[in-house]
Amino acid sequence: MRTFSLVAVLGAVVLAMAACGGDDGGEQSTIGAATSASAGTEIPQADVRFAFYPCCGDTSLPAVTIQEGFFEDVGINITPPEGHQYTLSDQIVPSMQRGDFDVAGQFVQGYLQTLATFGQDIPPIMVYDVYLGMAILKAPDNPAKTALDFMDEGMAFPEAAEAAIEQLRGEEVFTPPHGQVQPPYPDVFLSYADMKYPQDLELQFLEDPKMVEVATTPGRMKWAIPYAAPVLVQMIREGWEPVINTAMLFEHDNESKQANRMRELIGNTGLIAQRDWVEANEDAALRLLSAVYRTLDYVQDPETREAGWKIEADLINATQGQKLIPEDIGTIFKEIDPLFGWDDQGPELWDDPDAPYHVPSSMEAQVASLIENKTLPDKEYDLDQFLVAQKLYKRMKALQDEADGLFTEADEADLSGDKAALVERAQEFYDWHDYLDAVRFLKAALAEE
Repeated sequence: MRTFSLVAVLGAVVLAMAACGGDDGGEQSTIGAATSASAGTEIPQADVRFAFYPCCGDTSLPAVTIQEGFFEDVGINITPPEGHQYTLSDQIVPSMQRGDFDVAGQFVQGYLQTLATFGQDIPPIMVYDVYLGMAILKAPDNPAKTALDFMDEGMAFPEAAEAAIEQLRGEEVFTPPHGQVQPPYPDVFLSYADMKYPQDLELQFLEDPKMVEVATTPGRMKWAIPYAAPVLVQMIREGWEPVINTAMLFEHDNESKQANRMRELIGNTGLIAQRDWVEANEDAALRLLSAVYRTLDYVQDPETREAGWKIEADLINATQGQKLIPEDIGTIFKEIDPLFGWDDQGPELWDDPDAPYHVPSSMEAQVASLIENKTLPDKEYDLDQFLVAQKLYKRMKALQDEADGLFTEADEADLSGDKAALVERAQEFYDWHDYLDAVRFLKAALAEE
C-alpha cells in the first residue's frame, strides 16, 4: 500500500489546530531506555485497540497475525477481535490523530507532512517492508516499447528510458486521485525525457480498484500508473507491461540523478502508535511487535507461506473487490513489497547508513524534500525522536543478546524438572521473537530457590 489523499492531509491539519501535539514530542521520551527485564513466569494480558487497511499485501499482514493467534500467544488481546478494518486510506491518519486506536498499520511516508503539527504524537513503531512497485504500465494492445525493449536494441538504460518515456508525452494516462499527493515517483521517470509530472501528461483519475475493471475493456486504457500493489500485480498478470519501473532503475542505473532520487523516495509500511500508549505500555508493544515478526516468518517460510498468502488474498478480494490468487501475494512480497524480517532489520534498515534502504537516511532526504516544496515549514525536525521503531528494535535486539547469554548459563547449569521446563518455554518465546519473555523465563529458571 502507498496511498494517502489530499483530503486526509487537509483534514489532519484542521484537526491539528485543536491538538496540543508538536514536533518536539513533548518531554524526552523514555521509550527504549530500559536495559533488561525482571524474572517472571506469567504473560501479562494487554488489550490493544488495533486498526489496519486491508487493501494490499503489506497492509493486510496483521490479518495473518490475528487469524493464526500470534497476538494471543504473547498476551495481546486485539480490540475489536478482528481488528478495525479501514475502508479508505484517508481514514487512517485522522483516526489516529483523534486517538481512536492505540496502534494502526500505515505507510510511514504517507504522513510525514504532519511532523510540524501532531506527527510526533503517532510515531512509527515498526517498519517491515519497502515499496519497489512504482511503475508506468502499458496495455496489452499498446504497441509502445518498454525501456527494456530499447535496451535490447543496443541502448544504454538512460537513453532507453528516455525513448520509452517520450512515448507518453501528451498521452492520456490513468492514475488514482491520491497519486497527486504521493511522493513524486512518476516525475522521476519522466525526467529521463526532460518531461514534468503531471504537466506533460493528460491525467485521468480513477481509483485503483476501478482501474482494474476498466482495464478489462480493450482499447479503453492505453497507459496506467497504479499505486496499490494488488492492482499492479493483477494488471501485470492480465498482460499489462511495465514501460519503466523502479526495479529497472536499481538494476540498470546506479549512478544517475534519477536512481539517486528514487532511493530517496522509497517508502515503508509498518505500524504507527500513540506515543503515550507506547510509553505507558512498552512491554506490551514489544510483545505485539514480536507477533508481527513471527508473521513475517510465517508468510516467507515455504512450509507455511501459502496459508498466509491465502488469508491475505481472501481478505483483499472480499474488501477491495479484487481477484487475487494466493500466489499474487507471494509475487508482491518477492518483487513489489520486499519484507524485512527480524534478521534483516538491522543490516537493511537501521544499522548501516550506506544500506540502500536505511530508514533514517531516506527519512532525512524525504523531510528535506517536503521542506523544499514548502509542504513542511523550514525548521528542524527530530527524526530520532520520531523513529520509535528504531528504539524498539534496538531494545529487542539487546534482549535477544541477553537471552543468548542466559541460554548459555542455563546449558552450563544443567537444569532439570520445573527449571528445565522454564528454559523450554523461554526457547518457545525466543523462536517467536518475544525476547522480552525469553529473558524473563530464563531468569526465573536460573534464580536460586
